[in-house]
Amino acid sequence: MTNCDIEHYLNRQTMIAGDINSGKTTLTNLILEHFLTAGYGQQIAVLDLSPDPVQGIGGKLSLGSGTSALYLTTNIVAPRLMGKDAAHTLRLANENARKIEVLFEEFKRRRRDILFVNDATLYLQSGSLALFLETLSMSSTQIINAYYGNTFADSELTQRERRLTDILIAVSDKVVRCQGKRCETNSCNIMQ
Repeated sequence: MTNCDIEHYLNRQTMIAGDINSGKTTLTNLILEHFLTAGYGQQIAVLDLSPDPVQGIGGKLSLGSGTSALYLTTNIVAPRLMGKDAAHTLRLANENARKIEVLFEEFKRRRRDILFVNDATLYLQSGSLALFLETLSMSSTQIINAYYGNTFADSELTQRERRLTDILIAVSDKVVRCQGKRCETNSCNIMQ
């Protein structure tokens, strides 16, 4: 796995943060593939909170066929791209949060020790940080990616998302910053 292997991720919370199309999902998928190849499939759950691509933004993780990992997703929309105005955008974010909380309940029933979360910010736009942290705490290893950039205009939703993502970054053991298809940490540099 370039110069990083899965031991750098086990038993800690890793946050992968960056702007749109910066390599967050690609890196998350790469790490997930390495965990699956190493035989951890039975221990893995994926909470895929990303919408299907809209205007080239977003996208689900790819697990391939025959995996034993638990994959949980639902129909998520991209509020800032699909909202007609501020009120509609907030309503879409609220609907996403309720759908995602159903996934949290499913994960709670079928928990696994290694948790991957794709696009955490889709929940943080309107969901409960306390509930999200509680869900994360059900696993010993968490690998999370989240939007952290300047692509979207400033709004109440964007400010809330940034504030809660900052908290998530602060409580993570390892933070990977992605910019222009390059992701960097203190322990490794990963080129996409």
